[in-house]
Amino acid sequence: MNSVDKALRGIEDWINVVTFVIMLTLTFANVFSRFVLHASLAFTDEFVTVLFVLCSLAGSSVGQRNRNHLGLDFFTSFLPEKGQRFLSFVANILALIFLAILFWHGCGMVKSEYVLKQVSTTMQYPQWIYGLTIPVGSAIMIVRYAIDSVLKWHEFLAVGKEEK
Repeated sequence: MNSVDKALRGIEDWINVVTFVIMLTLTFANVFSRFVLHASLAFTDEFVTVLFVLCSLAGSSVGQRNRNHLGLDFFTSFLPEKGQRFLSFVANILALIFLAILFWHGCGMVKSEYVLKQVSTTMQYPQWIYGLTIPVGSAIMIVRYAIDSVLKWHEFLAVGKEEK
């Protein structure tokens, strides 16, 4: 499990850094071009939007890795620790179900875009290439949530054993 986690950590961090740097560079170039050169770089909007989707999904995976996601703990805070751990595990399972659905429909979307030979508006690139961000990003998150679900299950099982 540690080798998968380590590899996934590298992939998540690499995707986030690279996409963020490219988005920043393209956005800066577009703003500079518009206000200084008085010419728009229209293609940058298309690329930045696609990179933003991928960065958001990989960033959400990092948030899960670090357990930094917002949670509503008003009701669960009244439960004993074992109940809180169990509900945390259940929340992960529900997230995994959602991500599996997202992955499935993302693959369907990519297949449809490929079969219909759809192209992007500005650059006229095959739309399925951009659409790949959904299944790729959700696959990264599925692996991350699966790892975290195993950890949370072990934490749940360990609650009563720590005190004995």
